[in-house]
Amino acid sequence: MLANLKPIESLSGLARARARDYETRTVNPVLVEKLVAEGWVVDKSNKKSVRLRRPKPHGALLEDRVWTLLHRMQFPILSAEGGAQLVLDPKDPESPSSQIDVVGIDNEVAVAIECKSAENHARRPQFQHELGKHALIRERFAASVRSEYETPQKRQTVLAMFLWNISLSENDRSRAKEANVLIFDEHDLTYYESLTSHIGPAAKYQLLAEMLPGKTVPGLAIRIPAIKTKMGGTNCYTFSISPEYLLKISYVSHRSKGKASDVTTYQRMLNKTRLKSIRRYVTEDGIFPTNIVVNLDKNRLQFERIHQQSSGDLDAGICGWLDIRPAYKSAWIIDGQHRLYAYSGHERAAKSRLAVLAFDGLAPSEQAKMFIDINAKQKSVKRSLLQELYAELHWDSEDPQIRVRAIISKAIQDLDIDPESPLFQRVQTADVGKDEIRCISLTSLYGAIEKTEFFIAKEKHGHVVDYGPLWAGDNAATLERTKIILKEWLNTIRVAASDWWDRGAGEFYIRTVR
Repeated sequence: MLANLKPIESLSGLARARARDYETRTVNPVLVEKLVAEGWVVDKSNKKSVRLRRPKPHGALLEDRVWTLLHRMQFPILSAEGGAQLVLDPKDPESPSSQIDVVGIDNEVAVAIECKSAENHARRPQFQHELGKHALIRERFAASVRSEYETPQKRQTVLAMFLWNISLSENDRSRAKEANVLIFDEHDLTYYESLTSHIGPAAKYQLLAEMLPGKTVPGLAIRIPAIKTKMGGTNCYTFSISPEYLLKISYVSHRSKGKASDVTTYQRMLNKTRLKSIRRYVTEDGIFPTNIVVNLDKNRLQFERIHQQSSGDLDAGICGWLDIRPAYKSAWIIDGQHRLYAYSGHERAAKSRLAVLAFDGLAPSEQAKMFIDINAKQKSVKRSLLQELYAELHWDSEDPQIRVRAIISKAIQDLDIDPESPLFQRVQTADVGKDEIRCISLTSLYGAIEKTEFFIAKEKHGHVVDYGPLWAGDNAATLERTKIILKEWLNTIRVAASDWWDRGAGEFYIRTVR
């Protein structure tokens, strides 16, 4: 049995309180002096009472931020204050129960989340115990949700942990993967908060795509009329579809998210001002005559040709019925993310139609190249952005030298988002300007590393004769090895010259150079 769950409509007051980064307390004036000594400050004085406030403790703040995220994503059922209670035997008043920090349930998924934080960034020796305890609730949680919140189709169950200021070892991450418990860190939380702020409740489908990649979306298989053709040797289909449907199966890979496991992060974070402008255009009966360009994963499409008079050129287009068997994270938006996400939460999302050009099974590097080709015709693509996209464009290159450059580009970008890296938030990117701390260009780092023989020591007639010390057999392993070695090297410099390093491009640095 699951206790302390409520419909979202009854949680507006709690949502306001949990969205704040501080807590309040109203007390008798005689208690003020004592509480002020404990860290409270006077917020408002009344005749017979005083309202105090103070910053929330880091543990409570993390739980509130995660809960608020799910609330803004409009999960219809959420845990109330104090978290959910999973009771082993509801008929036994003495039955033991498990507390779950945050629970969110909709028609497609039930999510149970544990939140763990630390005041300062450090390892957590008890993590594997906490992980094991959370993993044990899976069957009871799924059974309780199934019996108490019935749906026509099977609902997916997800266990996750949100961590703040906690460093995990590779063994910790391996154990989490074995237990099928998803791990999200502070960077992930900030990303999804920003995405939700930009696009509203549709951000939920981005989160579900991360939680359940490749899982079939129940009840969303459809058959629609379409025209099949080929572009660049790849099958593609033209059809119209409702924004509401496309939002549920779509996934936009944003570079700002920066997951080390995802080399397809080629898009910029959505522009909120532009979204609002397009949203107003939709409200005023505006239409979009141009296509949303997407890529659908292989084995998600089946085309049935209908009888038609042949023109003799089948590549010119074939009419037929297109069956879409969608899954989470199966429709990748290459171009048109603003046009699509402007419909998030809009009353016309269900009835409007969008024209779609859908490619069938493009490689990530081809998607990135197409993104650049499309945007370069509309507005200038920064040279620094092209350097950042080198990993996406050339990750699967057959040329080992080019593949090495892709690994270097990805390694630098990953180190910029790793809290344990000396390059954490120090690398200039196409979307973030230079300041005293973020003052190291990706170009300069890339050039310094690429000139060495760390990866390929000797090459003859286009073939590698001897690999360098950073090569580890394949792209993924070499990427991890490169990041580990670079962190150690640069940490040695940071420790030996901490004042110089911490000032970056500040006054100390300028005086020293002069």
